[in-house]
Amino acid sequence: MPVTVDEIKTHLRIEHNEEDGYLSALLSAARATAEDFCRRSFAEEMPEPVRLAIYLYVGFMYTYRDGADQSAYRAMKQAFDALLWPQRDTEQIL
Repeated sequence: MPVTVDEIKTHLRIEHNEEDGYLSALLSAARATAEDFCRRSFAEEMPEPVRLAIYLYVGFMYTYRDGADQSAYRAMKQAFDALLWPQRDTEQIL
């Protein structure tokens, strides 16, 4: 099951609806990034590490929307990649 905006709002402790569109866009970007990294679609089944990577990505982009320090980005990206690495389709060549 894909990650929903409501799940992201709970994760980020957001109680208002004003940014639902923005969160939806971040969620789409996170999912596309995860699918691109893994070279596969998660339309039907989304393993827990993929869900966690998406939470991480959306949380980072939401928190640092006005700009991030590079060390924070590198730490997020390293964790994102580590969560997704076992999910990669190594048979598919880009």
